[in-house]
Amino acid sequence: MQEILYMEMLGSLSDKGFSLDELVIKTKEMFEEKGMSGVVELLLKVVDENLYIGLQKGESCWKPASCCSEPLYDGHGRRHREFRTTVGTVNINWHRLKCKNCGKVLIPLREFLGLKTYQSKTSELEMVVTEVVSDQSYRRTSRHLDLIGNVPVPRSTLHRWVMESDCDELKIDGRVVDTLFVDGTGYKRRPSDGMNNRGEVRVVLGVGHDGEIMPFGAWSGKSWEEIGKEIRSKTLRDGPLAKVLVSDGEPGLSEGLSELVNDEQRCHWHTIHDLSYVLWKDKASRKEQRNMQKKMTGIIGIELPEEDFEQVKKKDIGMLEKSANEADAKLDSLIAEFINKGYDHAANYIRKAKDKLFTYVRFFLKYGLVSPRTSSMIERMMREIGRRLKKIAFGWSEKGAAKMTRIIIKRITSANEWENYWKKRLRINDNVFLIYKGVKLHGTPPLLGR
Repeated sequence: MQEILYMEMLGSLSDKGFSLDELVIKTKEMFEEKGMSGVVELLLKVVDENLYIGLQKGESCWKPASCCSEPLYDGHGRRHREFRTTVGTVNINWHRLKCKNCGKVLIPLREFLGLKTYQSKTSELEMVVTEVVSDQSYRRTSRHLDLIGNVPVPRSTLHRWVMESDCDELKIDGRVVDTLFVDGTGYKRRPSDGMNNRGEVRVVLGVGHDGEIMPFGAWSGKSWEEIGKEIRSKTLRDGPLAKVLVSDGEPGLSEGLSELVNDEQRCHWHTIHDLSYVLWKDKASRKEQRNMQKKMTGIIGIELPEEDFEQVKKKDIGMLEKSANEADAKLDSLIAEFINKGYDHAANYIRKAKDKLFTYVRFFLKYGLVSPRTSSMIERMMREIGRRLKKIAFGWSEKGAAKMTRIIIKRITSANEWENYWKKRLRINDNVFLIYKGVKLHGTPPLLGR
């Protein structure tokens, strides 16, 4: 169906002068308050009338779901509905039909638009809300929608919309990735059932050899063992999902995810950074902590060849193996030094980490591929998650914190999947074309007509 719309607008401009800013602001207010939503309302009214008449006469190109073998429709009154949209509140008094043969009531426009029975907002508004609240608080989002878009929505309603949405679902398959990155960050949880306000959200990401990122999920209130079992149940794969796990050595992490990986690489950055805290527990001075961190950095910093594995000479491979063995021996000496100085916590810390510090070297020698030795790939993600959960809000529920984390992960790592999800939800299939053909004065003055 094609219609030509005419715009009617009354403009009263002072002969004594006015500012361009006032003209722009007043025009913007007019279109935001009634102009854009009025156009949508008119177009819906036209479609509603065409469906109403066409179905009664049996001439409609569009056919609703059959209510009986021989549907015969008759008018059954109207019903007022309003929808929140990004262009304002859209009101419509849509027609209702009733089948004379089976008595079933039909609302043609609602079925034509694919709306749910009690739907009161558009999916495009839900998309905007979801993207905005992943960057700022619900309170500020509510205020911005009202001030900028003239869409008054309470923050409690925004929260309900986000929590009911399935936009955060991550597609997990059984593909094997090269590296599994895991990390966690704390947040202020809403205390309940005797729990304190210290919550933690945990994230698992996979990275393939081509750099493709596969987010496995985000959880709050679950142990690493529970997370490992959930990932296993979703992937439906018996063998390991990744060759190497890169982690910060958090207690219980290796054991909980051990069945998902072949080997583990301790993050070098976290190992050196956390050594300072361990030495502090051993009452080492600040200067001693810094010296030991520098010493540790020098021991574990083995650089891999820049050439492809096939181009690396046997001599260089032998030197690489020798460097790894020497570094391993130096760590044993460092452990002995810690024990002699009474740094028992530090000695135990290095002893537990030692076997997993040079996995990236063994990985290169075995597969000829470069494996990360730090978790820097996931750090940007965790900074963004921490910013939203820690600095912008507090008092999260565990379910809400995990859901917001998955939304952030999906937007950053799977932008195409995020876009395709909303394209499918919004049913953007190039079925609507609107062309602006200009605005004309009624009774155009001679000079303007030239």
